Amino acid sequence: MRKPLGKEAWLKLAPGLTVGTDGSPPPLVFLDTDKERLASALHDEGYFQMPPVFTEAELVPVRNALLHFRDEKIPPVYIYLYDQPWHLFHRLTHLIGHFLGDKYAILPNLWAWHLAAPGEAGWSPHRDCDADTVFDIGGDKILMSLSLWLPLTDTTPENGGMYVLPRTAQTGSDEIDLTKGVALPARAGSVLGWAQDLYHWGGEYTADASGPRLSLSLEFQNRAFDPLIEPLLDFSKLPSFDERLALIDAQFAKYRHIDR
Repeated sequence: MRKPLGKEAWLKLAPGLTVGTDGSPPPLVFLDTDKERLASALHDEGYFQMPPVFTEAELVPVRNALLHFRDEKIPPVYIYLYDQPWHLFHRLTHLIGHFLGDKYAILPNLWAWHLAAPGEAGWSPHRDCDADTVFDIGGDKILMSLSLWLPLTDTTPENGGMYVLPRTAQTGSDEIDLTKGVALPARAGSVLGWAQDLYHWGGEYTADASGPRLSLSLEFQNRAFDPLIEPLLDFSKLPSFDERLALIDAQFAKYRHIDR
């Protein structure tokens, strides 16, 4: 599954990345009007999509590490051994807090993808949480949990891009019509997000693709609700190297039923 490497060996695998360094880049600033627009999209359709917010300088070291991982036959999810993927999501803390409150938690659910050969595909249609995650309380809609998906390369239907089934396309029954799914092409450095009870899936890498699909995902929850899964994490104290190894290793059993 992974090579039995210590911390120093992992660092040599990914020049430009760090493990356990102090501090992180400052959070990005979002206009209130933009946050409200994204919130409206999330509550109306169950998802939102932002144009690129990250610079190439932030993406390149992570992207290069994932490319090297493939050469070494290391599963992409081990990118979370390094600080930089966590830092990318931390840059979105003001946005996440707008949806989930300032004291939101990170769920111990994470993954990374590298699609680069015809026939490889993202995950099949699923929901990240089978229970309702949006509640109407006194006329206000409260979100329990949120998934974020960050493309590190341009993603298209040809290279396995993301699809969602908008809330307006769901009938309220157990039957879902995937033909009503919407493709979400996204440029590198963009941000896609959805309520965790929304159906979504990754496409298939085709012979018409112009480049690989590299992407990251991380999940978050409103601490006003009981933990969906433990241990809950936060950006103020990221897991240690050994804790990250254990966390990553646990993902394989968790997602074995859906990883293609």
